[in-house]
Amino acid sequence: MSRATGRGWWRSGLLASTVLLLAACAGGGGERNPAEVRLATESFRIRVTPDPSPPRALESITFTVVVTDKETGAPIERGEGRVFASNRDGKNIANGFSPTGEIGTYRTTLNFVTAGTWALGLQFRRDSLDVLERTEDWTQDVRTAADPWEGAVPNMAPVDTTRRDTTRSTPQSPEGAAAPR
Repeated sequence: MSRATGRGWWRSGLLASTVLLLAACAGGGGERNPAEVRLATESFRIRVTPDPSPPRALESITFTVVVTDKETGAPIERGEGRVFASNRDGKNIANGFSPTGEIGTYRTTLNFVTAGTWALGLQFRRDSLDVLERTEDWTQDVRTAADPWEGAVPNMAPVDTTRRDTTRSTPQSPEGAAAPR
């Protein structure tokens, strides 16, 4: 084997290795949203994504819920479900799903009343004749409510301290009367 042939084989191997490495790094299936929670019941696979993430107390948080059949992977159309949450203080919130334009995709909103760790659960059924199937509970950290002054621009206008204070009222004497001593 000549030296030129050996180099060609080595270059081909290096090129093939590089292509395989780049394909592996690319992931092939797109990037997964880090806020997405993956759940399952006996019959369904469920993906839940809160928006915004992480959620803040006293803000409406929209949950997008994608439900597929566990065996076939087909999206579940016209299903019914709800998400519910409780915190350590005994506060409970819940809301039902609304269908979106996408088959198998539903939305709901929750408004966490306090910051802290909340336990969330989800129930879903294919239609009103089926039993609600419950997922395992998961936890969600909720940040404190946004400061109402956050992002406000301070008033930087100078204050005129040479002007007389007009907020004090001075007793006025009736016209022609002598001022009190």
